[in-house]
Amino acid sequence: METPLLISALIVYGISLLLYHRQNSRSAYLVLLAALVLHFGGLVARSVIARHPPFTNMYETFVLLPFLVALRTAFWKGSFSDRFRKILIGTIMVILIIALLLPQSMKIPKPLMPALNSIWMYIHVPAYFFGYMAMIIAAGYAMLILLKKEAVVPENIVRRMDNEVKIAFFFLTVGLITGGIWAYASWGNYWAWDPKETWALINILVLAFYFHLNVATKQKKAVVVIIALLSIAFTYWGVSFILSGLHSYA
Repeated sequence: METPLLISALIVYGISLLLYHRQNSRSAYLVLLAALVLHFGGLVARSVIARHPPFTNMYETFVLLPFLVALRTAFWKGSFSDRFRKILIGTIMVILIIALLLPQSMKIPKPLMPALNSIWMYIHVPAYFFGYMAMIIAAGYAMLILLKKEAVVPENIVRRMDNEVKIAFFFLTVGLITGGIWAYASWGNYWAWDPKETWALINILVLAFYFHLNVATKQKKAVVVIIALLSIAFTYWGVSFILSGLHSYA
C-alpha cells in the first residue's frame, strides 16, 4: 500500500532536484513540499498496515530516515543554500531507492517482539534517528569542506557543521541512556556489551573526539565527521547483518 506513495515521492523529489539544478528555487521548494506530503503518506500507510510506528525493522527505517532529512530540508530552508539542498535531496533519493530495492521478505510487516512493546521504544529509537539525520547533514557539510581548499571554505559552513554535530551528539547520547534504561526494563541489566550497544558507545566516543581535537582545522573536523557517519552506518546496518546479538530484530 505504501509503495506507490513512496515511488511517487521519489519521482517528485527528482523533479524538485531538477528544478533546483535549473535555479528555479520557488517552484523547486513547492515541489519538495509535495514530495514530503507523499513521503509522509507512505509512512502513515505503513504504520496502518503494520499497526505500529514505522521504525521497527530495516525497511521501515530506510523509509523514515530520508523523511526526517527531507523535513529538515523543507522547513529549515533558510539554513541551506540551494546547492546544499541539492546534495540533501540527492541523498534522500538514494536512501529511498535502497528502501524500495530491499527484498520483499524485509518489507513484510511483523508483530512487535515482546521486548519492543515498551514506551521506551518511542523515545530511544526516534532519538537515534534524529541523531542520524543531523549526522547526514553534517556529513554533507564535511564533503563540501573536503572538496575545497581550506583557505576558501566559508566559516559559516564550519559553524553549521559544528551545530549539526552537537545536535547529533545530544540525540545519540539520549538514545544511549534511554537504551540502557530500556535494557534494564526488558533484560534486567543496563549494559550487556551487546555488539550494537558497544558500537553505539564507539559512535559517542568518535563524536567526542570531534570536540577535543588539539588542532581543530576545518579538514580534520570534516574527516572526523565522515568517520563518525561510517561508524554510525556500521552500527545500524553492518552490525544487524554481520554481528548477532540482543538487537537482532531486523
